[in-house]
Amino acid sequence: MGQKETILSLLQQHGTMTQGALAEAMYGDKFHMPNIYSALMALVNAGAIQRTGHNPSYYSLSGGVEIIPVKKSSETRRSFRDVSGDVISNETLDEASAIVMATDNYGPENELITRCLQKFPQNTDPDVVAMKIGLIDITNSTHLSQHKSLISMVELCRVIVGIPDIDARIAEGDPDVVSEIARSNGRINLFSFASKYCCYHNHNLYGHDDYSILDTVLKQYLPRYFPDITTGRIQRWQNTFDYRAYNDYITQKLDELEITTPYRKRKFDHFVWYKNR
Repeated sequence: MGQKETILSLLQQHGTMTQGALAEAMYGDKFHMPNIYSALMALVNAGAIQRTGHNPSYYSLSGGVEIIPVKKSSETRRSFRDVSGDVISNETLDEASAIVMATDNYGPENELITRCLQKFPQNTDPDVVAMKIGLIDITNSTHLSQHKSLISMVELCRVIVGIPDIDARIAEGDPDVVSEIARSNGRINLFSFASKYCCYHNHNLYGHDDYSILDTVLKQYLPRYFPDITTGRIQRWQNTFDYRAYNDYITQKLDELEITTPYRKRKFDHFVWYKNR
């Protein structure tokens, strides 16, 4: 079934659901909420389903909708792709990165981030930091707005601005900066966002390759590429804010594979995302 048919089936089964609940039923987590937005809006505009409320909105079937036979939820959950045919080499990383950068959204957005960071390189002005947080959040789907009850934009700006020598340390690739941002105000773990914030500054602004990004795709698929790592171990690094251990692990694996292409960490992230998006 396509997304629209699956949404209709789930609403037939459960009656009323939020976008997050639909995404979790279809893909196994709520991080795929943006992936189903277009299908949801198409069904709403067509009158097939109705939307009520705001933050969150609730979706239910409209009258007169042809019901699609319901399949078991396990059939709609995202399954892992077989990665046994993926070869990690200088050539395949270069190829995947070139494809990602040539896309209509990622390439132009990456250029936009570069231009903005070059115009506003320092992290000493909370207003400037707020704009950069918003840009990286939107373009990388880190969903910070979903956690406003745990940390506000003002608080996060203060955290970043308050880190001693942050700009020099990011330029040098200090992994502890990621951990300090990730700890934020002590109420939320911003490990993934922090890795991206430091990575973009280090790479797009300073032309370095010291930081490895951690996101949902990498957390799920690294154990399928490397048998000496588990999702649980990655989660422990995240829970204890041990970014240095995670970053060192990626460095170690790239060394073992004899990956020497320039910006290999950035390209490896592109490779895993492109293969398993």
